[in-house]
Amino acid sequence: MTDVSPDPVSDREAYLKAQRQRNLFIALGLLGFVVLVFFISMTRMAQGLRHDASVRQAYRSSVAASVDASK
Repeated sequence: MTDVSPDPVSDREAYLKAQRQRNLFIALGLLGFVVLVFFISMTRMAQGLRHDASVRQAYRSSVAASVDASK
């Protein structure tokens, strides 16, 4: 029976390699989430701008119609 003690240097290297891999996956997940939130925000803001433009156009046409009717 041989008593083989683990090599502390190789254990540390394996630990650090696994830690780097976990950190990389966390960073990629976080980056993906930020990109997703950015594109959703841009889409929602563009929808709001289009809605505001249509409301302004309807207001302007109603004001113009009331001015024309008063003449």
